[in-house]
Amino acid sequence: MVNIPAIDSFLLSGKIYPCDKSIDKNKVLIINSATAVEKKLYHHYASYMAENGYNVVTYDYRGIADSRPKKLRGFKASFTDWGQKDFSGVISYTKSKFPNHKIVILGHSIGGTIIGMTPKSTEISGIINIGAQTAYYKDWAKEQRTKIYILWHIVFPMITNLFGYFPGKRLGLLEDVPKGVIKQWNNRRKHANMQKQMEAIGITFYYDVCESKLLTLGVEDDPIGTKPAIMRIHDLFKKSDKEFKIIQLSEVETTKIGHFGFFSRKFKHTLWAKTLTWYDTI
Repeated sequence: MVNIPAIDSFLLSGKIYPCDKSIDKNKVLIINSATAVEKKLYHHYASYMAENGYNVVTYDYRGIADSRPKKLRGFKASFTDWGQKDFSGVISYTKSKFPNHKIVILGHSIGGTIIGMTPKSTEISGIINIGAQTAYYKDWAKEQRTKIYILWHIVFPMITNLFGYFPGKRLGLLEDVPKGVIKQWNNRRKHANMQKQMEAIGITFYYDVCESKLLTLGVEDDPIGTKPAIMRIHDLFKKSDKEFKIIQLSEVETTKIGHFGFFSRKFKHTLWAKTLTWYDTI
């Protein structure tokens, strides 16, 4: 484990997966996690990429898993902090650690959304986003929309206000989450245009200065990262050389992938291999 300073000096818990120098492709992959997910979820994928010539950096956002303080109640953090401060710091750290390497990103869910929240996005050469969306409820799959809305925008905020943070681990729902993240995400629920909503309160975005190659991936059975949902982030990258694809379950002979299943080892020789091939073109 390593300590990675955010740009405001907050120390994030990170892990480096170095590749063997004999196969080093002079690229370093940063993995941006989903909300309430610790970096361990990406361990096997990170190991796979390291075995194939990529140095890999994973990390926990402030307030999540190994980057959380002992007392989360009263801790200040938002998902824009994750992009503006944490991700910016991780890019700076990565450039200092691997000065001659191209930086490529894998953004999972919110991890893809926050890429446009740092001016350092200009230092990225390639991005694969998986299920990256803006939490606008009308984008979700119709058959699960009501259930997700009740959970995300009624139950979760209510529990968060009671505890002063979201006690995800206690409820068996991934990691604990700072109150500010839940509040900010909840405020997204009825606004189709995230950028317009956030800029109205003084938050600056940098999607339009990012010129990296972009591959946006959705999954057929992901009720959150539907095509309309992930296109909202995809379309914000105005200057990127970009492509878009929805992964069909039949492509990998499976009945379920959902929002998190992409990182299962059973997709090592299919989905993972395709991302490796794409990154190799950068």
